[in-house]
Amino acid sequence: MNIHEAIDGLEYLIGHSRQVPLTRTVMIDQEEALQLIDNLRLALPDEIKQARWTMQEQQRLLSEAQAEAGRIISRAGERAQTMIGQQELHRRAEKQAETMLKEAAARADEVRRAADAYAFEAMQNLEAQLLKTMATVKKGVEALRQSERTPEPAGRR
Repeated sequence: MNIHEAIDGLEYLIGHSRQVPLTRTVMIDQEEALQLIDNLRLALPDEIKQARWTMQEQQRLLSEAQAEAGRIISRAGERAQTMIGQQELHRRAEKQAETMLKEAAARADEVRRAADAYAFEAMQNLEAQLLKTMATVKKGVEALRQSERTPEPAGRR
């Protein structure tokens, strides 16, 4: 069960529980509610693993971009060495190497920005899910707290 399913189950449990007459308080099945909370606890590590994977993927993409930049720089250097014989060819090789370096740096920056944006979005989504979960749990706790505070009407014992 994932976090969304556990939250949906908790919401369903609260929404479909018996209401205490003349109040907004509901009576929920404690065992079922605790089971759903346990499911939330079990699902959270998966979400955290996913966030870690996202960060590792970002690092991998960045490493690949840097390795590619190194290969491009190496190739540009090799090309430049073969063209040194003639001055005009040498000038063209330097220009080409500069262009390749700029392109490699731009590509590395682009990959880094994309990886950062992806990680940021994933973290924002995880944060939003956790906030929703916390809000749902707080509502459930508050409803339970209210039901404990609300005295039963006379004659209903």
